[in-house]
Amino acid sequence: MPTHNAGIRLNKPISRLLAILASAFLLFAGDASANPPEPKPSPGSQKDCSLLSEINYNNHDEAVSYLRQLYQTSNFGDLDATLTCLLRDSKRFQSGKTGASAAYWFFRREMPAPGVEAGQGARVKEWQKQKPDSIFPAFANLRLQYALAWNARGSSYAKDVPGGGMQSFQQGLLQTEKSLLEARKEFQQTPIWQNLLLAVSLDAAEGKSDPNSIFEEGAKRWPNYYDFYEVALTRLVPKWGGSWEVVDAFIVGWAKQLQASEGESLYARLYASVVFSGAAPSETRLDWPRMKRSLDDLIKRYPDPVHKNWAAALACAHGDSAYYKVSMQRIGAQEIRPQAWIRGTDPTSCSR
Repeated sequence: MPTHNAGIRLNKPISRLLAILASAFLLFAGDASANPPEPKPSPGSQKDCSLLSEINYNNHDEAVSYLRQLYQTSNFGDLDATLTCLLRDSKRFQSGKTGASAAYWFFRREMPAPGVEAGQGARVKEWQKQKPDSIFPAFANLRLQYALAWNARGSSYAKDVPGGGMQSFQQGLLQTEKSLLEARKEFQQTPIWQNLLLAVSLDAAEGKSDPNSIFEEGAKRWPNYYDFYEVALTRLVPKWGGSWEVVDAFIVGWAKQLQASEGESLYARLYASVVFSGAAPSETRLDWPRMKRSLDDLIKRYPDPVHKNWAAALACAHGDSAYYKVSMQRIGAQEIRPQAWIRGTDPTSCSR
């Protein structure tokens, strides 16, 4: 999801997403919806769930890289079976993320929007040819449609996009939405389908889908699929027509809503997603004392090295030397993650 201000459908999605704040405390008040059906396995995939032994559940990004390797070497049999099992497996990564999240990020990394390579189409067709009954090459084709629509638009601000580019962008989004809504029912019972539909509905100026309803359904059915909250947050920031007050209300509301399962950790996770998308901590409504408590709980529950580095980077950004010292002591010798530090911070300069 681009982080720039696309200038598309800002007021409508923001007004709809603002309704999420009002419904956050009511969403789970009624009877819980039935668990969604598991995706139908590809032929032979049930016996192949041993392939999950190749997935390093200590490292979400490494798992994504493994999936990309299977795809890039056209090992579609193992790729399809591994994706099927990831969506079925209840095991979570050390970061707390689900297997479905790794699956979605595989598609997102291979088919960035914008920036996807035109040659991806041939590889997707070969996947479809080898696995005609699988939902995954079908999803790859839809993600490719979405990414190609963004290619037509580019990453410029809306005012700088030629009229033809914007028209092609919107047409591509509407076609992607149509294909998503016409997809097989078993496909629609997955969080990756829900995730892509949410992204499309937020970008399309004249789409049929309501972003608020899509978000609510996704969060209710898969509450620990964090990408839903992060996608919504990208559109609540000021550059998309929202405000830091709205961002804070969203984060505080959902942290409270999921406290029974996530403890105090979700506040830090969601604020980190905002800050590490480019926002300066000082411009947000981040409550530093609460953030520290939340980071501590996040690291206790999900001791991913990235989370430990977040704590140190944010402590440095806030000038909190005591918490910085504590945070650095939690980071093992092999756990420094430079990519998890805020712009303008790094272990060397912050430790001086």
